[in-house]
Amino acid sequence: MISITKTSNADFLNKLNYLFQRELPRLDSGLAQAASYHFRSSGKAFRAKLAFSSGKALKLPERDSLHWAAACELLHNASLIHDDISDASTHRRGQQSINQYFGSDVALCLGDWMVAKAFELGARNLQHGAKLVALLAQSMQDTCHGQTSDLTQRTHAPIRIWKRIAAGKTAPLLIAPVKGAAIAAELNENLASLEQLVTLCGLVYQARNDIDDIIFSDHRSNDLHGRKPNLVVTLFIDNCMQNEGFLNWYGSNDISRVKHWQTRLAASAAICRTNELIDLWLEEASALIHATPHLLHRISTELVTSVKQNIVVKRQGQIA
Repeated sequence: MISITKTSNADFLNKLNYLFQRELPRLDSGLAQAASYHFRSSGKAFRAKLAFSSGKALKLPERDSLHWAAACELLHNASLIHDDISDASTHRRGQQSINQYFGSDVALCLGDWMVAKAFELGARNLQHGAKLVALLAQSMQDTCHGQTSDLTQRTHAPIRIWKRIAAGKTAPLLIAPVKGAAIAAELNENLASLEQLVTLCGLVYQARNDIDDIIFSDHRSNDLHGRKPNLVVTLFIDNCMQNEGFLNWYGSNDISRVKHWQTRLAASAAICRTNELIDLWLEEASALIHATPHLLHRISTELVTSVKQNIVVKRQGQIA
């Protein structure tokens, strides 16, 4: 866990959840019920923990770190809610998605409210609020660009394009928690190595999601159905160009054989190759730790370790 012991982790999550409950839309608001429903299952709060731990490492006041953690987590949650609308996803975190339960209009408004609340929380840092809000805004813009690329790429995405899209979707909201803490602590050091490390972790995160989209037989692949960029598909095509049947189907609008090709992909060497790239990117991220600012070495180390542990757990579940 990112710089937080089991006991302090529970304490942090209690404080974070209390803050969210305190900041929820007014009871007379049409968003109150949807917001309360959403925060019943808050997820792992990974970005919040990363922000809070970075603030702790840089000796920021706890109040400022908590507000920044909440801002980063809300911005991430807003992106998830909006993604679910775009993808017509029916479930999120073990319960029905906001758009499925309350409708897409309420989901859209709740996501917008979260973006606005994130900006407000960032602005509560009296000394550096303007810079923090600017960082949140830029991070959300970059994420939107990445998501748009994901939505509009409806043909085979070579690995170069896949990496650009994956980094654009994941990296901005992963690096923002640390960069914001650095801004608030007035840490005037080059963060290029840290940004590269986080980008690699983002590629790992997206690649693992791409595997999950293909291998689990109890659901239909959203990526194959929508012809969305998926690293397993990219590697399958790049290494099986003789398979004209798949290429012809993938280039069509036919969705009747999604499960057939999903099964073929799940049993192909593309899964193994994707795992090899994940391991390579994790090695590259580990090698960058020593180049990050000294005060953030521990955060960088634990970020990479946390991503590695998550990969191990998912692979064990895949084998089981």
